[in-house]
Order: sequence, then structure tokens, then C-alpha cells
Amino acid sequence: MTGFDHPERMPRLLGTVTVVLTAAAGAIDVVTFFAFNQVFASTMTGNLVLLGLGVGQGEWSQVIDNVCAMGGYCGGLVVGTLVCGVAMRRLPWRNAVGIALTVELALLIAVGIFWWGVDDDAAIAQWRVIVLVVGSGLAMGIQAAAMRYIGPAGTPTSFLSGTVTNWVSSLVELHKPFRWGWNSPLRIAAIVVAAAGNAVIQAQVPDLAFAVPVLLVLVAIVGMAVVTRANHGGLVAGEPEFAPDPRTEVPDADAPADEAPADEQLEAIGRVSGRVMDPAGAASPAAVTLVDMEGRQVTRVHTEPDGRFDVQPPEAGEFVLICTPHRMGGRAARPRAVVVAVDGSPVTHDVVVGAQA
Repeated sequence: MTGFDHPERMPRLLGTVTVVLTAAAGAIDVVTFFAFNQVFASTMTGNLVLLGLGVGQGEWSQVIDNVCAMGGYCGGLVVGTLVCGVAMRRLPWRNAVGIALTVELALLIAVGIFWWGVDDDAAIAQWRVIVLVVGSGLAMGIQAAAMRYIGPAGTPTSFLSGTVTNWVSSLVELHKPFRWGWNSPLRIAAIVVAAAGNAVIQAQVPDLAFAVPVLLVLVAIVGMAVVTRANHGGLVAGEPEFAPDPRTEVPDADAPADEAPADEQLEAIGRVSGRVMDPAGAASPAAVTLVDMEGRQVTRVHTEPDGRFDVQPPEAGEFVLICTPHRMGGRAARPRAVVVAVDGSPVTHDVVVGAQA
């Protein structure tokens, strides 16, 4: 379950990406744990406990080590958030996440080259481990920032205390319908298995231990590229929209009565409705996205079984109506985009999607 407002064409693969990245976090934590005074590149809870322990025992070298790790991670959060934010000005969130993960991979490769290329007796050998830990923390921070845009399935891929809490609690919530989800237990298992496996590699061939998280991030990028390609049609720039959980939605009984006319004001603007059909005139299930002339998504709905749709612009003006057919097996029909003008009256516009591509 990805938690998105609208169905994804590759929800399982998207969830798999988060599991693979969780494994990468577990694998890289093993490397930094053994290399740099038992600190973690991604698990900040552990670092905070060790930081407090170091302060309490007067172990100032431990304090400095943990501060380096946490500083790198926080810097990565800043970088990852900025990269995603800049990318989403022009690209859909999937592309932005892929770009951020690519930046993470490039950083890991650069850190790995430095780690493997500097001899223990070189003049800069004392910086070797510092670069490893700070650079790994930066990479994990970028990953964590990017995963915020994958939704509940991708939050988080490293600090799993909340994941354990939410998953176990959800199994016994008597006031909600039971719904099993595989993503949380798989991420929990992935971080344990990856850490155990890389600990074995660290003991046997320590020079290869850093290659494991690099390869896992590369696999995640490939998976994200497949997800992005499968969802390319009709996407617009910006973040994903998340649907509220209908099981927890409660009407606002305290809402003032004078707020009711807001719907009437929207209706006065004029609605856009119609049908999405194939060339033979049959209903074609599709996602219908309304975009303003600056490329910002206004609203997005899915057609009814008979192909009908109904969207409400927030204001009068010209909009782009993008109809993206659902993938119903095989290749999906090409998306169709038309310009509609809303001037206060209801607009009816049927859209015929193209032949199979």
C-alpha cells in the first residue's frame, strides 16, 4: 500500500524500491560501525544514544564521532530536500526521487573511490575514515529526504522504530478494519538481513563491504526508473497527493455555518465534465488531470466505469485536460491533452484516446 491518492501502475515495484533502499541503509551502517568508533550512517537514534553515553562518560572522542555522523546526515537531508524541491518545479515527483537517488549513488561512488584509493600510511590517511562516515551520512540523508515523497510505504528506510510501532499496533487495532501490509515487515527484515550479510562480508573481505550498499542503491534506481516509465503519461510537476484514511476521517461538527457557500462559489466558476472513449466509442478507464497554463496540477480524478469524469477548476481561465488511459494489460493507449476554457458555465468535453502505442 503506497498511500497515494490515486492508484499506481507499479505499486509493488515501488514498494520493492523502498525495501532495497532499507537494505542499503542496513548494509552501510555495518561499514561505518566497524570503521569509525561504532557510529551509524543512517540510524540517528543509535547515534543520539551513543552521543549521550559519550557525554555522560566523558568520552569526548565518541562525542566527536557521533557529531560527525549526525552532521553528515543532516547535511544530506538539506541536499536531498533541495534537489527534490528544485526538480519538482518542472518534473513529477517520481523523476525527482530518481534524480535524488542518482545524486546519492554518485556520492557513494566518490566516497568509495576515496576509501579504496587512500593507503593506510598515506599523508591523508587520517581523513579516510572521516570522509567515509560523513560522506555515507550525507548519502543516507539524501535518501531519507527523497523517500519522504514516496509516501507511507517509503517512510522511512532507515530509522525503523516508528515502522515497528505502527505495524505491530495496526495488527491489533480493534476499532479499525484489519488490513495486512507487507511493506513494513519486509523493510524490517531487509535491514536485519542486509546488516547480517554485510557483517559477514566485512569480516571476510572488508574491502568489498562498501560495495554492497552501492549496488543496492543502483538496483533501487533501476527500479525507480521502471516505475517512472510506467507512470510517464499525464504526469505533471509537483509532489504526490496523499489520500486521508477514510477510517479516521471525522466530520468537523464545529465548522461555522457560513463556510457552506464555498461550494456554491466553486459551482459558479463552472465544472468540466465529459467522457473518455476509445476510437470505437467505448468507455476507456483513465486518469483525468487538470493542469493550469503554468504546468501546475489543479486536480486529478479517475473516470467512472462508463468513462465519465467531472472536475472542478478553482477559478475561471484556460486549463489543460490530460487523459491518461489505465494500463489494462499490454501497452496502454497514448495520453491525450486538450485545452479547455472555463468562464463560469459548465464545460462538456469528450476525449478520444489514441490507438495502442
